Amino acid sequence: MSVNIQIYSNDNSTTKTINVDFVGDILAASYGATNAACAQYYYKFTTSAQDTDSHNYDPKIVRSLSSLALNDTKQSATNTANAYSDIKSMIVDYVYDYIYGHTANQFSSGVREQKPMKFN
Repeated sequence: MSVNIQIYSNDNSTTKTINVDFVGDILAASYGATNAACAQYYYKFTTSAQDTDSHNYDPKIVRSLSSLALNDTKQSATNTANAYSDIKSMIVDYVYDYIYGHTANQFSSGVREQKPMKFN
């Protein structure tokens, strides 16, 4: 499953895209005293857009609805530590974080600064 989000800037007549892929990996390995298979499911956010300093964004991996955008401790758009209520809320908050960026230690989350997305 993949979601492609296009963000249009009226000021610059430019569109940027953020991709959200649902990824499932299966690991067959020996774990502890018993052999166990492990399935990992996660969301991978990627974009070819750059920030206002012309730096590329690293991919972001989200493993659960409690993996909040700001260092797993706070949502980006609000000063809340609540888990996302659904996948749509999680995607909207991560997209908000790409568009607007955040300051260092935003909402006392311990994150480093992330510049906003560049549209020119």
